Amino acid sequence: MEHGSEIEIGNRCVFRSDFDSNLIGVTRPCIISTHSPQAIIKIGDDCGFSGVSIGVKEHLEIGNNVIVGANSYITDFDWHALDPLDRDNPRKIVSKEIVIEDNVWLGLNCIVLKGVRIGRNSIIGAGSVITKDMPADSICAGSPCRVLKTVENTPLLAAAELPAQVS
Repeated sequence: MEHGSEIEIGNRCVFRSDFDSNLIGVTRPCIISTHSPQAIIKIGDDCGFSGVSIGVKEHLEIGNNVIVGANSYITDFDWHALDPLDRDNPRKIVSKEIVIEDNVWLGLNCIVLKGVRIGRNSIIGAGSVITKDMPADSICAGSPCRVLKTVENTPLLAAAELPAQVS
């Protein structure tokens, strides 16, 4: 944690880091890191993470009841500058806020990159690379991630209700 940065984790959040903690196979421990003094990470209540890596330079906000699948990765910055002559210059590294709204489910091995907002009740398929905003109440997947279907009338979309709700 960078000196001066903030990490706020809500109530009843679960972080699974052991291989045996998730039967799909956790390949690494959960890692949450800040990379600038102004970095802020806010995680809501009742969220679950398995072998997730989170790296933030600016701002990450995760809502309530969010499930982040095994071995997923979330970062709001590029880690290195694009110009080869400035690769190690921290002032040249681009960062943009990420917001993951309430009741989102990210499948295993997802990658969420800078500047993304994922709308409430959305489901992101396994292995997706999210490089742009995904709307609320949608099922999305791919690399790059795109909307496959929308789900209507879902104040609290539950996985068990999904087949009956898909339009």
